[in-house]
Amino acid sequence: MSRRFAVALVVFLAGCASTPTRPETAGVTFAKPAVVVQKAVLDALAVTGFDVKKAEPLYVEGFRPRKVGLLVGSGGETVGVWLEPLSEASTRVRVDTARSVVGIAGQKNWDQEIMREIEKAIGKR
Repeated sequence: MSRRFAVALVVFLAGCASTPTRPETAGVTFAKPAVVVQKAVLDALAVTGFDVKKAEPLYVEGFRPRKVGLLVGSGGETVGVWLEPLSEASTRVRVDTARSVVGIAGQKNWDQEIMREIEKAIGKR
């Protein structure tokens, strides 16, 4: 493999964003309607530094911009948040942080931190 090809491959892979997948875990259930929980999710992503890329009624996706640092691709995480209405006044939330293959050592799993921020935002309502 030529050096030029290897460098091009690393640059290409560093730019690839991973896609979050809906977790099979039980998630967290909130005693609030989906519309209220979705607003809390948007707030949580903003507080944790994510730019919202999709804001559908039952799915929100955010991207935390890459940071140039010691590790290639540090930062650059994509988070998916799924909302599942269980009733008119109850919503289940599941969060998944997708990280790219390159730079995974410099990336963070944001699932728990985002869930804590959702809980804080809902507690204020």
